[in-house]
Amino acid sequence: MATRWEYCILTRMSTALDTKWYANRVFRYHSAHEAEETTSAYYRGINAKVDALHEVADYPLLPAILNLLGGEGWELIDDMNTGMSGGEGLVLKREVTARAAAKPKAAAKKPAARASRRR
Repeated sequence: MATRWEYCILTRMSTALDTKWYANRVFRYHSAHEAEETTSAYYRGINAKVDALHEVADYPLLPAILNLLGGEGWELIDDMNTGMSGGEGLVLKREVTARAAAKPKAAAKKPAARASRRR
């Protein structure tokens, strides 16, 4: 069976001296000026940990962030230009675990037992 991978994009957003990193942030746009963040709970948790590292302000942050993700099984495989001013992305992958690959199957309904009638 072939190895299955999942991917994460760690995006850097910079404004002057401030650099923030975010993992797999996802937005649903309702209009050009209105967006709702729909990032999964897992990545919101990772991003909260990254924000906590940023608040401590021990620079450089990137090694600490990569160590955080490495502890979750992520491996850095490439970098990319996001096309946004001051933005770049780092591509990470990890093997899909049995937990993520195995989804609970719906229980099959059993036909109702019919009461036997005596004649």
